[in-house]
Amino acid sequence: MTDAFLQFLGIALRAGRLIAGEYPCLEAVRAGKGFLLVVAADASPRTADRLIRAARTKGLPFITAYTKEELGRALGQAQRAALLVTDNNIARRLQELAMRV
Repeated sequence: MTDAFLQFLGIALRAGRLIAGEYPCLEAVRAGKGFLLVVAADASPRTADRLIRAARTKGLPFITAYTKEELGRALGQAQRAALLVTDNNIARRLQELAMRV
């Protein structure tokens, strides 16, 4: 894993500023607890649509990138379809890194 975006996701997890998994992310987005939603590019259309609709409803920025396997590997976990960043500064930095990809 050499991608700075994926490396920074790992840092966010270790800092306790990341929620991983479709349902925990969906619940947190609906509760207004996040600053950036990351949806795997290969997430099922139904999953992606449900998460993105929730994010748009709350005015939450989102990024669709990487595969479920890449996102999970970045965290040292199993495949993850969605990640939610719960820190504004980390979310801003990830958005900057995503612009470079």
